[in-house]
Amino acid sequence: MQCPKCPGSLESYTFNSVTVDRCTGCYALFCHPDTIERMKGVWLAEAVVDMGDPEVGAKYDKIGDIKCPECHVKMEKIVDAQQPHIWIEACPSCAKIFLDAGEFTDLKYNTMVDRYRDWLKGARA
Repeated sequence: MQCPKCPGSLESYTFNSVTVDRCTGCYALFCHPDTIERMKGVWLAEAVVDMGDPEVGAKYDKIGDIKCPECHVKMEKIVDAQQPHIWIEACPSCAKIFLDAGEFTDLKYNTMVDRYRDWLKGARA
């Protein structure tokens, strides 16, 4: 599958029995939300699976109008309920989500710094 944000392709990657599609270019992740929840409990998943540069992820985070790499329908722009500074794209058809590099790590750890990030980034347009 082609990455919807960069020229890379999405390839299956498995770590500790959890499989995601990861971009070969920007290292974004594409999977079901329940996979993200399972990965939160996997030791070192953030270091091994979400290995992309968060600064690159922040650059691609600004691209919000994308099509699902699997269904080719327009993905919805959503935010994480606990950490609204994390902007996610979700497919209304297959229910998979797209996380830019660094976003899984940010989802896994909800810190005091995240409160500042929520305020600084503001509401998603």
